[in-house]
Amino acid sequence: MLDTLRALVPPAAKKQIKRVLGRPETQLHADWDVLSMIGPVTTPHVVLDAGAHHGWFFHCWLDWCPQGVVHAFEPTKESFDAAMASYGNDPRVHLVPRGLGVSDTELTFNVLEGSTISNSFLQPQQSAWDAIHYGTGEVSTRRVQVTSIDNYCAAHNIDRVHLLKIDVQGFELEVLKGARSTLARIDHVLVEVGIQRLYIGAPSFAEVCVFMEEQGFHLMHMRAWHQGNRVLVETDLLFRRNELAPPTDPTGARHYVSLQE
Repeated sequence: MLDTLRALVPPAAKKQIKRVLGRPETQLHADWDVLSMIGPVTTPHVVLDAGAHHGWFFHCWLDWCPQGVVHAFEPTKESFDAAMASYGNDPRVHLVPRGLGVSDTELTFNVLEGSTISNSFLQPQQSAWDAIHYGTGEVSTRRVQVTSIDNYCAAHNIDRVHLLKIDVQGFELEVLKGARSTLARIDHVLVEVGIQRLYIGAPSFAEVCVFMEEQGFHLMHMRAWHQGNRVLVETDLLFRRNELAPPTDPTGARHYVSLQE
């Protein structure tokens, strides 16, 4: 409901409200401050959102970078319908009722009734969920349509992408493998990946790092979370294409980055 109300406020009205409240016209929501160093982007650009759920990520991105155009993929019908209800009338948002993977196909999708934001093409590893005191609830399956980033971008003439965001619950490498051709034209990739094996067959964050290195990217920033016991569960990794890296700053020997608690 809150997302729907936010979406109903026209961008011009949002700007006026922010002026009255003394807030910046555009700002990055704290949920995504890991992205602070790659924006705001003040020119037209493309964002791909793999695993959009109800649209919170791209809502926050467009609030910060209103010149963006988002192509958002969500295979769960209920979540897709919620995103469509909130953002379907926004010309900057293109919602796609499909999952992403290596190719155009149909796959079995696991729906976790106790945590629908954690739906996955992979089966949950119950022992890992029990260890972090998260409940999957009943797990049901359905068949969903899948495409690849390479095929989608070719079909829609998407030549350049500022940011690819991936939150697909263990299916990260499949999404990235389906983007091998497009990655050469993607500037940044933000991918949520497990440190604990929450899904059977999911890659480790190290495997994702190796894959991205092989594709010509370097790790730019990261954040991770735990359940109050300092056993890290998942991490958001922000990668940048190598040729976009600026020269090394010679004014200091080391520049430290602190991970959030």
